[in-house]
Amino acid sequence: MAALAASALLVGAGGWMAGAGLFGGTPTPSGPDVAGGASASAASAPSAAVLEPSPTPTPGPVMGGWYAGASGLGVADGAFASWLGQPVTIAGTWADQDLRAQTALSPLGAEYQAWTGALDIAIAGTVLGSGENYAAAARGAYDARWRKAAATLAARRGSLESPTFVRLFHEMNGFWYRNWAVNPGNVEHYKAAHARYVRILRERMPTVYISWSPNFRDHSGMPIERWYPGDDVVDCIAPDYYNDTQRNWTRAAWTAAADDVDQRGNPLGPEAWRRFAADRGKPLCFPETGLKPVGGVTDQPEWIKAFHAWLTTHANTASWELGDPIPAEASGKVLYSIYFNVLHDGMRGYTIHGAGANPRSAAAFRSLTWGRAPSP
Repeated sequence: MAALAASALLVGAGGWMAGAGLFGGTPTPSGPDVAGGASASAASAPSAAVLEPSPTPTPGPVMGGWYAGASGLGVADGAFASWLGQPVTIAGTWADQDLRAQTALSPLGAEYQAWTGALDIAIAGTVLGSGENYAAAARGAYDARWRKAAATLAARRGSLESPTFVRLFHEMNGFWYRNWAVNPGNVEHYKAAHARYVRILRERMPTVYISWSPNFRDHSGMPIERWYPGDDVVDCIAPDYYNDTQRNWTRAAWTAAADDVDQRGNPLGPEAWRRFAADRGKPLCFPETGLKPVGGVTDQPEWIKAFHAWLTTHANTASWELGDPIPAEASGKVLYSIYFNVLHDGMRGYTIHGAGANPRSAAAFRSLTWGRAPSP
């Protein structure tokens, strides 16, 4: 979705995600290696080596399960969580609108300053509406700015016990962000630029996770294998997924469309995206998802309910230590979903809370249980 001038915050505890469970760190033995070494001429045998016991490793924070949350109206002040009546475990925000936002990651110093839960943040890499491009990015033209952004991210989020997911050049397979749009002429530079920024982020903040976030419907004209940046620089497959058709959805219609692919075989429906993620050995995430006002048909409770049922069926239950590689058990499983509760371009039709829109969908959303703790 469009880069936002205002970001959103879910206030409150990180819920079941923060806590101890896995062990980390390298034990360092202390004390002498050998005590009482004897003279070579002594009649008695040399003393045996005496080693002090290694210290017990400190438990590290664990992550996993299915994080569920929102962005937009009512999130920063807790109204969304109060309305929903259940914990929200991840927030979504954007710091990709302009040069200042991309460098300072402005939301992390404002409404997200006190947020300690899981967070998805889109930080782009090139400035919209400028002459910046992937070729220059691949050569390192923006490295200094990217390093500042990585340092800010690490300072604000690096010591927390909840995960941070970063999206670079989000919806790069669309046509609406000119600087980020991939095409046959720039795709190799795009992949090199993505990999370059990922290396900078991981070097500064080893616990960061990279969510590769195309639009669910491709507009690049290329098969996905051509513009996928590579398993080594992606942690999560994270399409932005909306109800953007005028049809009146039923549960059966949603299920039938969930496995759709386009004419090039690119994933389109959530199930097709899930299979792509599983094939890559990655979890599936939805950083932006929800209703979209198209042709006046917006309030779609059956779409909400069908998508929720599918999310629940495929929710991740695996857990691992924060900063560790995501385990194979999470492949093809839903790691997080974030409802786009934003007045985008002033349109209420995206929202389910705070703007009086979509009352039937709002009631359906509120009646459901979102998120799941990892298995013990």
